[in-house]
Amino acid sequence: MKRTEISLQFTNKDEKLFGVLHLPKAKGKFPCVVMFHGFTGHKAEAHFLFTKMARKFAEAGIAAFRFDFRGSGDSEGKFENMTIGTEISDGRAAVEFIKKHANINKDKIGLLGLSMGGFVAAYLSSVIPGVKSVVLWSAVAEYRKVLSKILKIDLRSKKRLNPIDLGGMTVGRKFYKAILLYDGLNLTSINEYENPLLIVHSDNDGAVPFSDSSLYYKVAGSCVKEVKKIKGGGHTYEHADIEPKVIEYTARWTKKNLR
Repeated sequence: MKRTEISLQFTNKDEKLFGVLHLPKAKGKFPCVVMFHGFTGHKAEAHFLFTKMARKFAEAGIAAFRFDFRGSGDSEGKFENMTIGTEISDGRAAVEFIKKHANINKDKIGLLGLSMGGFVAAYLSSVIPGVKSVVLWSAVAEYRKVLSKILKIDLRSKKRLNPIDLGGMTVGRKFYKAILLYDGLNLTSINEYENPLLIVHSDNDGAVPFSDSSLYYKVAGSCVKEVKKIKGGGHTYEHADIEPKVIEYTARWTKKNLR
């Protein structure tokens, strides 16, 4: 099936967010997957992973909407003001925005989140009407362990309140305070989510350990849930022989469980 791609923008908290809607080139209303990128990521993601996935969805007859959180990519805002809370707010706004599009079936919404975006997807899974499928890619759950490894800080120390230069991007003190609230899937609603759930994670993920996905599987309330372990895929399935397989499997699973 052919596809079409449309640049869109919406507003949250008086700041503009930019995204791309991928539509099957046909008439009617389509189910739609809203995609949440990872920490320091953007709507295309590493090696254009999100772009490729969205196009695959459209070819399978499913719309996809990928966007930049505030402070990331093309969206307005400063990265140093980003927290899990702001991304949850942006994620909710993105879903509500795209549900109003003329070509979207508001009662058939899927969520796909990568890394920290996976936590956002899990959080929103049962609090937004119409969410019928959720896919978690390399989703982080235990923030203390992951960020202590990546940022080399002790989140129990007062030094966590000091902004950190992360390759030219400043991680602000509000971010650390929020982490303490959400660590270990605190406040998430994944335990109340009852629709199909796919969890994908590599066995050699250097950023988020596979044990985080095991935790998601354990606490999720979904009656149809699956963990797919990827051998040697890294954090973002960054190998030419692995990436297509993850995309193909995700598209096939979503077509079965969302359409």
